[in-house]
Amino acid sequence: MNAMLQVEAEIDALAELFAAAGVRSFIEIGSKFGGSLARIAARLPAGSRIVSVDMPAGTVAWPQSEAELKAVIARLQLQGFDAHVIWGDSTAQAVIDKVQALGPFDAVFIDANHTLPFVEKDFANYGPMARLVAFHDIAWHRAPDWKEGKRIDVPVFWERVKGAHRHQEFKFCPTGKNNGIGVLWRD
Repeated sequence: MNAMLQVEAEIDALAELFAAAGVRSFIEIGSKFGGSLARIAARLPAGSRIVSVDMPAGTVAWPQSEAELKAVIARLQLQGFDAHVIWGDSTAQAVIDKVQALGPFDAVFIDANHTLPFVEKDFANYGPMARLVAFHDIAWHRAPDWKEGKRIDVPVFWERVKGAHRHQEFKFCPTGKNNGIGVLWRD
């Protein structure tokens, strides 16, 4: 199984929700190693369309993450899924157009650049392509002494948008102060 950066119980709960909702087409924005992509696909019926969007050289782990994500896509194809990876900035129009050409979709999981401008753009660009929209890191809190690393603004965005939609949260981190997955119904 590929590396996964989510709390296992949270990604499993999301996969269960997708399966119960009859999801047969799914986009993941920000797949990195492909662990969550594979975990969710395992709960969907063969033949489902699975699309990953990931940024080339997006992290220091790029050589490993590229190889692992390519392997996940190849495995999914062998298992009978209509699986694709689209490399590029999720906010670039060319990437959005490629994803849209593969749609429509039942669900999207947004887990890419966690800064507010990018989360807003990913929701605006990919949210309308699906009836279910999920976000990772809705409960993330920066430790007071943490001075390095990227900002994670997903909790701010989540609090702003969840009230306008039917939604569900999965927060199973033992501290209650990290990770979390939120799902919005757009219908």
